[in-house]
Amino acid sequence: MSKQLLSGHEVEELTKEEQKAIGFNNFVHGIVRLKPEGWVYPGTAPTFLDRIYNMEFRPDDVLITTFPKSGTSWMQEIIWTMVHNPKLDNPKAQESLWLRSPEISLDMMFDPKTLGGKAPESYQKKFRERCPGKNEKEGVTLHLADAEPSPRILKSHYPFTLMPKDVLDRVKVVYVTRNPKDMAISLFNNFKMFKVFEFESEKEEYFKDIMTFQLFIVLYWPHVKEAWGKRHHPNLLFLFYEDMKADIMKELGRINEFLGTGLSQESLENVARHTSFSAMKSRGEPITDQVFDKKDDNEVRFFRKGEHCRRHSPAISVPLHDGDWKNHFSPEMQKEFDQWIKKTWPAAT
Repeated sequence: MSKQLLSGHEVEELTKEEQKAIGFNNFVHGIVRLKPEGWVYPGTAPTFLDRIYNMEFRPDDVLITTFPKSGTSWMQEIIWTMVHNPKLDNPKAQESLWLRSPEISLDMMFDPKTLGGKAPESYQKKFRERCPGKNEKEGVTLHLADAEPSPRILKSHYPFTLMPKDVLDRVKVVYVTRNPKDMAISLFNNFKMFKVFEFESEKEEYFKDIMTFQLFIVLYWPHVKEAWGKRHHPNLLFLFYEDMKADIMKELGRINEFLGTGLSQESLENVARHTSFSAMKSRGEPITDQVFDKKDDNEVRFFRKGEHCRRHSPAISVPLHDGDWKNHFSPEMQKEFDQWIKKTWPAAT
């Protein structure tokens, strides 16, 4: 494994003790830290990041970028529907969202020992069908993205600093962010839900560790701040999850204008109904791989409550009230988290 990425980041391997300390100790290729920011990813990440750095993006690609658990799947379904299914008659809509809208940052997450270091069967099946002769070690989802016909709706959780420096000059990017309290709860539940990770951490402990930036993939503020600093680029649309929940038609209008999809008001209303939380939850996520901690394949766990908090102001102030987080944070943890937010982002209110 290269000790330096094409992006210039230094790769540092974590010790077994360090891996155990962050609650993850079952990756085949261990865990690495990427300096100088300190991103903590599975040990296979450098290989895939170098491939992405040289990735051939297409002019009509749409890249959805978020910090994990910030409304990514919702935005994927919205944009895929606007681009590929505005009349709600595309049979491909029955396929898993994860397969029709490839996540280029996902390959590194297929490395747990519980998966044998391989992608789940649904991905392998699609890979065999769409990418004959390709090497899955180069990235199952990266090859699937290459095989996807245009216009592609791609997803990534990687920060801009790890992407090609000119990515915004090549494709349109939609960035979505969310109240860090609700993100923290959703991310904790996400890791608990995916049994393949064998995640070992208690909720209060996890929230404390988020504030010290010592956890697996958890560098929330650097991720958001970097995107916020690029918000005036004509190829970047910066959105708030809370704004989408408060007035979805207004935000759909912004997306429609940004992408140039030219959908009518009636079509946008159809998109809003089709991609509502209740509609998406009722359809479920048709992945039957044994990666979820659930009773049976009919139990939908990927979409939770869809709770939200009040809207952000144009100054990217962080809402500290009214979200689902208040059902999970103790008063002491609420105070600590609020202080952390205000210290890390002085504009927070």
